[in-house]
Amino acid sequence: MNVLELAKKHVQLKKVATTQGGEWQGPCPGCGGDDRFHVWPEKNEGEGSYWCRQCEKSGDGIQFLRDFEGISFHEACARLGKDMPQKPDYTTPRQRTPDRYTPQEKDGPNTLWREKAWAFVTWAYEQVFDHPEVIDYLARRGINETIIGRYGLGWNGGKDGKDLFRSRESWGQPKLKNEIRRDKPLWLPRGMVIPAMRGGEVVRVRIRRPDPIPFGSRYYVVPGSGMGTLVVAAESRVFVVTEAELDAYMLAGRMDETIGAVGLGSASTKPDKKTMGILKAAHFILVALDADDAGYKATEWWTHEFPDGKIWPVPRGKDPGEAYEAGVNIKEWIMAGVPPGVRG
Repeated sequence: MNVLELAKKHVQLKKVATTQGGEWQGPCPGCGGDDRFHVWPEKNEGEGSYWCRQCEKSGDGIQFLRDFEGISFHEACARLGKDMPQKPDYTTPRQRTPDRYTPQEKDGPNTLWREKAWAFVTWAYEQVFDHPEVIDYLARRGINETIIGRYGLGWNGGKDGKDLFRSRESWGQPKLKNEIRRDKPLWLPRGMVIPAMRGGEVVRVRIRRPDPIPFGSRYYVVPGSGMGTLVVAAESRVFVVTEAELDAYMLAGRMDETIGAVGLGSASTKPDKKTMGILKAAHFILVALDADDAGYKATEWWTHEFPDGKIWPVPRGKDPGEAYEAGVNIKEWIMAGVPPGVRG
C-alpha cells in the first residue's frame, strides 16, 4: 500500500504539484496544522514517502504506520506484506558519503506558552501516581519513580475521561479556524505527558496517547512546542543517542546522569545546532537507534558525522526499553560500549 493511501485514511490531502510523480499536502496526522505535511507517492520506487516540516516525522510506509498508528516494526512489515530486513554489518565500508549537514537553530516557545506548559506538566506529574497502570508500564520500560520525578513525567487523564481543550490564545498561539470556520482549540489529549526541558523551563510537551487510538498518531506534540533535540545531562562527557525520548530519560536516569542521552523522537531526525555542538564536544558517543529498517538507514549519517563514535544497538529487543524488559542490564550494556579511557 502506498504512503498516500495510508495518509488519506487519517487526514484530507490536496494535490499541490504534478512534477516528479506529484506532491500532496495537508494537516499532519500527528501534530495537525493545515499544510505542513507532505506526501510524494512516487518516491521509494513507487511506495511513497512523507515528511512533516513541524514535527519532522518522515519515512516510508512502515515508518508511517509506526509514527501514526503506533504499531511495532514487525506489525508494520506484516501489514504491508514486506519481509523483515536483515541487520546490516556495520564493519562494511560505506559505499557513499552523505551530503554535508548544516545544523539549524530551533526556535523555542514563547513566554506565555512556557508558563502554561509548566503548569500543565506540574499538574500531570501530580496525577501520575494515581494511575498504577501508567507506573507499571513505565517500570517495565526501566523508568522507576525516581526517574519519573527527575524528569517530570506525568499523566493527563483529561476531564471526566475526555481530552482537554484550551483556547490557542491562552497558550500564546495564533487563532486558527476549523473546517466550519469556528475557532480551533488547542488539543491536550489524554495520555502520558513527556516534557522536554532546557534551562529549567519546559520547551516541548509530547503526549503518548493510550489505546485505543481512534485517529492520528500515538505521539502528539502540543502546538507551540519548540522542536529542538532533547538532551539529558548536557554536561556529560559521554552520550547515548536513542530514538525515543522516554528511552533517553531511562538511559540517563539509570546511569545517574554520569552519562547523558539524546532523544531524537524519530530515527530520521538530526541534531539541531545546539545539540550538534554538545555532541561534537563530547568525549564519546554511542548510537543506539532502534533495531529496525529506519534505524539502520539512519546509521550511515551518524557514522559519517561521528566516525570516532560507536554504533551500539541493544543486544535484545528493538530499543532500550524493550531490552530492559527482556532482562538486559542497562548499565552493563552501556559501559561495555564505552572505552575505559573515557569513562566518567
